[in-house]
Amino acid sequence: MTRVHRFNRLPHLKSWLPLTIFGLILALVAGLVGNNAGLLASEFEINKNLNSAGNGFLNELAKFASEMYSPKFAVILTAVCMLLIWLFGKSRLDAVGFGATVAMGWLPAEAFKIMFNEPRASIAGLANQIMPQEIDSSFPSGHVCFALGFGFAVYFLARNSRFRVAALVFWIVSVLVEAWARLYVGAHYLSDEIGSVFTTAVGILVLSYLWNKWISQKLQSTKFFA
Repeated sequence: MTRVHRFNRLPHLKSWLPLTIFGLILALVAGLVGNNAGLLASEFEINKNLNSAGNGFLNELAKFASEMYSPKFAVILTAVCMLLIWLFGKSRLDAVGFGATVAMGWLPAEAFKIMFNEPRASIAGLANQIMPQEIDSSFPSGHVCFALGFGFAVYFLARNSRFRVAALVFWIVSVLVEAWARLYVGAHYLSDEIGSVFTTAVGILVLSYLWNKWISQKLQSTKFFA
């Protein structure tokens, strides 16, 4: 009996290349905002307003969201999900496809961080300082990129199951909570998070083309992934 792989093919648009170029341009424009101190100062007023309206519960929620999708836990979470898909889903291809989707939704952020090297906002301007000052590049938000990529991978895995609505709700809520949390703790500007949407979209569009064109077929030609 032929095994049905949920990651046999990723969503692929015929216009993937112009959409990728357009998304890349939008990401670059969002990144260039970081070179304008006046615009960033205006954006940081959003952070201040969210932060000043906080309370103990929101502090803990923002702290949890920031820690849960931090790089060290993001890697562990992705690896655990891949292992579970392999063991219980009985599909090595789905496990690799899930991991590749998360990675390509998340890791392109690092290239943009190196490219723009946008300084973090100083949390000294916040009335409610919840987490230590972060010092790496601000644009784009790796946390939001991971939330977007991970949520999409979870939804794509569950799209034809009875869990598809729950997976879609998880995707939407996790992205919104993560975006709010990173603004609330003063770790990112709004333009960082807008740029994250375009960055993740570009990564997944490129992966979808490569996965459908070569990778999936090559993997399934081997006994290990068949």
